[in-house]
Amino acid sequence: MSDNKTQEKAPKGTVGRLFTYLKPYRGRIVLIFLMTILSTFFVIVAPALIGQITTALFDGAAKGKFDWNLIATLLAALGGSYAISQLFAFIHGAILNTLTARVLQRLRTEIDEKVHHLTLNYYDTHTAGEILSVIANDVDTLTNELVNNLTTLVTQIATAIGVLIMLFLIDVSLALFSLGTVVVALLVSRGLIVLSGKMFTQQQNEVGSLNGYIEEIYEGQNVVQAFNHQEASAEKFRKINDHLADTAKKATTASAMIFPTVTVVTGIGYALLAIVGCMSAFEGVIAVGEVVSILQYTQQFTQPFTEVTSLIGGVSAGLAASSRIFDLLDTEEEIPDPAEGLVPTENVGSVEFEHVTFGYVPGSTLMHDVSFTAKPGQKVAIVGPTGAGKTTLINLLLRFYEINGGTIRVDGVDSSKMTRAELRRHFGMVLQETWLFEGTIRDNLAYARDGVTEDEIVEAAKAASVDSIINALPGGYDMVLSPGAENVSQGERQLLTIARAIASAPEIMILDEATSNVDARTEAVIQRALAQLMKGRTSFVIAHRLSTIRDADMILYMEKGDILEVGTHDELMELHGKYETLYLSQFA
Repeated sequence: MSDNKTQEKAPKGTVGRLFTYLKPYRGRIVLIFLMTILSTFFVIVAPALIGQITTALFDGAAKGKFDWNLIATLLAALGGSYAISQLFAFIHGAILNTLTARVLQRLRTEIDEKVHHLTLNYYDTHTAGEILSVIANDVDTLTNELVNNLTTLVTQIATAIGVLIMLFLIDVSLALFSLGTVVVALLVSRGLIVLSGKMFTQQQNEVGSLNGYIEEIYEGQNVVQAFNHQEASAEKFRKINDHLADTAKKATTASAMIFPTVTVVTGIGYALLAIVGCMSAFEGVIAVGEVVSILQYTQQFTQPFTEVTSLIGGVSAGLAASSRIFDLLDTEEEIPDPAEGLVPTENVGSVEFEHVTFGYVPGSTLMHDVSFTAKPGQKVAIVGPTGAGKTTLINLLLRFYEINGGTIRVDGVDSSKMTRAELRRHFGMVLQETWLFEGTIRDNLAYARDGVTEDEIVEAAKAASVDSIINALPGGYDMVLSPGAENVSQGERQLLTIARAIASAPEIMILDEATSNVDARTEAVIQRALAQLMKGRTSFVIAHRLSTIRDADMILYMEKGDILEVGTHDELMELHGKYETLYLSQFA
């Protein structure tokens, strides 16, 4: 999605990839084709019957006597053929719609499973709008523009084959003339078809870019307004929107030109065929009714191609959408968990980094040789300037990224030998950015772990000093939080996330300056609750205000991904090194 090179055109094999989703439904596909063939058979019988009726009427007019029994029989057969054809078409459509619904259900399920197994790097390099565009927009486009046209495509292909057979049965030379007309029409429109496909692929990519920008601006609207950036944001939106509109105009124009181009060419061919057919009838080569049948078959023969070309735009958009979906499904996933992950024999909260190396980009190492040991119950503070690697260290600890070398052990077990679920079960997290979903406060606190009881939820809320606040809210624990929890204050949101972390009952707690977004009075309350919480637990604190971690058992000073200084506050101050400089700078 973000790679422009992959956006130029849909990758080869997209159609074949789509058909792999149909393999489990072979029986239904056979039934669909059978219904299509039967429906088409009764459609293509109609012109032959009309030709016979015409011949009967022509002969009757010439003889002065009409065979009304024959004409009535032929008319009844004609009406019956149309009725039976529509019945089979209805059955065909019902089965195909059910099948496509199942296929799309499977596709959505695969996408949902995929997004839970993507590496964190994928989310770092793609906006939420781009990802949501694939999940929502592209799946809808695939449904509306590609799958919904399958019935038409299958029917028209079958019709073209059946009509061609009938044409050759009536007259080989006229059949070849009709076939040549269609081939010329397709050759003339080939350039427009290719251009249309390319433009619709580009259009889908532009839609993803637009959605990504809208999502970004919506989320950061307060920043946009605070810096008076409304006009600049609006101008950027207009540029993206104008580019999308221009691409869409080119795509629809190219697509719209296909149909009249094919119609003009086939129309000329139809007129020439009528002249040739009439001359043959006058010469007695074929009957008048057969000329009528041939002309009707020619119209039927060209119709599938004009129908299909009119669908090129939608099919191109659908293929572009499916290409983006498969790009997502083919994206590199996390390294699979071991089949039988190891489980620590004791859960005490020890953590050991042993000669760990890591880099976000292959060939570029960020951490060169990181080693330290956090003993059970220790408070470990991680400090350093912006970009030092503090958050990266935590991400490696939780296996959001895989290390390039070395070993990380949790309670004596190599974390790479544990399942991610088992590893992360040992951790609780409270971050600067609060995350609460739409639902009751009780549901948000129970999100901490499976099986948490009501009593544990209340005790966690009390430990976080938020129980009294919850009870004062309308509905108490049953109050429904709005999207983003906008109906409670920032401080209350932070307290709720702390209560959720407490309810998870971890051996190891990760705190990213958890009190930085609350007022001084609330901070004091939370600091006392956290101090009580961290007793007997190992804790990693990403500290921005160094005054809050003076009591840490171990401070890791990081710069450019590596740990440069290790010790207590007093020990590091005595070194007169980088930690002291950073600490004193906050009081300058």
